[in-house]
Parts: sequence; structure tokens; C-alpha cells
Amino acid sequence: MIYLNTFLYYTFFASAILFYGLGVNQIAELNFMNQKSANYAIKIIISIMISVVLSWIVTQMILVPLKIVEIFPIVCFLIYICITTFLEGLIRITTSKSSSEFLLSYMIIILSVSESHSILNTLVISGSCITALGIMLPLTLVFRKRYFKECSVKEKYFPRYLLFITIILLIISVWDVMWLNPEVIK
Repeated sequence: MIYLNTFLYYTFFASAILFYGLGVNQIAELNFMNQKSANYAIKIIISIMISVVLSWIVTQMILVPLKIVEIFPIVCFLIYICITTFLEGLIRITTSKSSSEFLLSYMIIILSVSESHSILNTLVISGSCITALGIMLPLTLVFRKRYFKECSVKEKYFPRYLLFITIILLIISVWDVMWLNPEVIK
């Protein structure tokens, strides 16, 4: 039950996309309606999950006993770069297409490792961040199609998009959700 609460908390009420702002600018420009998107999404999910597990293990087994936890972002960066480079090479060899993405995945890894207390909790947090991204994509696509139907000026899109994100954030913030994440209160 605690993992369900954590999943719901990090998916909706502490959404990495909305509250931390991870990837808001990238979501506004992404187009997931083409063939490349399947390889792209699978590569991102696999690289995040493998990197999160390895980063958490290295942080808990090596950095915590040595009392050098402050360098865990660098360790996460090195692990993520190795894994994503390997997966990018596999995708380029098999499909001869590029599927590179860095910032959003790296920030999800940092958030997951820093806010978790077990490997399973780390996987739940990273999965909920990916789910929040999946929930936010259709909303962004609907907003983009509706807005570009009314006005073709692209310079006005981003301020209105950020206003749209702000309205969603305020709607979500209305509810009291402290019961979903009791670890924060302790």
C-alpha cells in the first residue's frame, strides 16, 4: 500500500513534470506521433530504470559508508552516460536512427535516487515520473493542436503553454494530499 501511495503522490501531486519543472520545455516541443517515438520511449524507460537501480546500489553500498553522498549526482551522471551510450549504439546499429535525450532522464534519476529509501521505492518513484510524463503528453498535444488552430504565431505559444501548466498546477494543489506520502511528515 505504501508503494501505491508513493506512486500516486509522485505521479499526480508531486509530479516531477509540474512541480519540479522537469522537461516542461521538452514536452512542449516533442512529437510522439511518429515511428521513431517507440524506439525513443523504450530506450528512455530502459535507460532510466537500469540507471536508477545501479545508481541507488552504488550510492547506498559505496558512497554512504564512505560518507561522500554529496557526489551521488556525479555517480548517477557517469552511470547514466554509460548506459545511454550503449543503448544509443544499439538503436543506431539496428534502426540507423538517433534517439538521444539527456536532461529529462538524468533529472528523473537524480530525483528517484535522492528521495528513496529502497530499490523498490526508487523504481516506484522513477516509474511514477515516467507515468507523469505520459499523462502530460496528451494534455500538451491537445493544447498545441487547439492553440495552433486559433493562432499560427509560435512565439506566443510558450507563454500560453506555461500559463496552461500553471493552471493545471493550481488545480492539483487545491487538494490536501499529505496522507499519500506519510514519510514526509515524520
